[in-house]
Amino acid sequence: MFRSLLTSSRAASVGVASALGLATAASSQTRANGLNNEARHPRAIIANPDVFATKLHKMVQDGPEKLLLIADFDFTLTPYFNKDGSRGHSCHGMLASSHVLDPEFFAKSNALFQKFYPIEISPILAHDEKEPHMIEWWTTEHQLFVDHKMHRHHVQAAVAKSDIAFRDGFTALFRDLAAHNVPTLIFSAGLADVIHNVLQKIYKDAIFTPNLHIVSNVMQFEASSGKLLGFHDPLIHCHNKNATVLRDSPFWKECEARHNVILLGDSVGDAQMATGLPVHNIIKIGFLNHSQEERLAEYLGIFDVVIINDGTLSLPHTLVRAIAGK
Repeated sequence: MFRSLLTSSRAASVGVASALGLATAASSQTRANGLNNEARHPRAIIANPDVFATKLHKMVQDGPEKLLLIADFDFTLTPYFNKDGSRGHSCHGMLASSHVLDPEFFAKSNALFQKFYPIEISPILAHDEKEPHMIEWWTTEHQLFVDHKMHRHHVQAAVAKSDIAFRDGFTALFRDLAAHNVPTLIFSAGLADVIHNVLQKIYKDAIFTPNLHIVSNVMQFEASSGKLLGFHDPLIHCHNKNATVLRDSPFWKECEARHNVILLGDSVGDAQMATGLPVHNIIKIGFLNHSQEERLAEYLGIFDVVIINDGTLSLPHTLVRAIAGK
């Protein structure tokens, strides 16, 4: 399947189906037309086919015993658009929009989004300029949860009533990662409690295999009442998702003998999730879910492959299968 890619210097912009022989590139599960008519025709664009092929060839030689997979959660493992074309929710957004808390909380949370999101995605501001704003945003949002008397049952209720889903291909990808014992990190600036509840809701306990790790913001609840007291350290926001917050995690120990990484993310900051790990080869796959015309060049300068228009997880799954000799 990959032989032609490993020896070819074909044009940089290729469909998943034509580049890798994947019939799943434009699956019947493609999302409905969404905001600005952008959720159409999923396609993978390889920034530099020769570099990509060299990295993949080395990973195939090394096999699954040397492989790690690191994935963002919001809008990476989950789609940006729902199947009805409406905008999906992040972990924080799910709680804010679920109305399990009072309307004042929703209004304040939305005001924070309107203030800080333009800073997060600004192409003008440097990373260091954005970081203090991101810390302020996350810290203020988390304090809102406490101030408005969030309880553990609110998280469970919000997840239960949500229509959150995973991208097509998630089940097969994570099944094969577990089968080949590939350490897999869901690395999120969202909420670990929401992620756990979403996985539990859809997959029950079967998803929590020994190779799976979740590093995200963890709520601290009072044991007896379930009242939210605050959040455990460290604070994880969109600009510090790297090895500095992984060193004390169980996942860190599994990195020592594994130097090949497949990284999945949807934001510029996600491309740094493996920074600080002992990486020899890394294939970065970026989901550019919106504003393709404005941001495609930026993403192609950061990721090895860019998947546009809310595509599936078929490409990373195919890479894992190739590395595993399937």
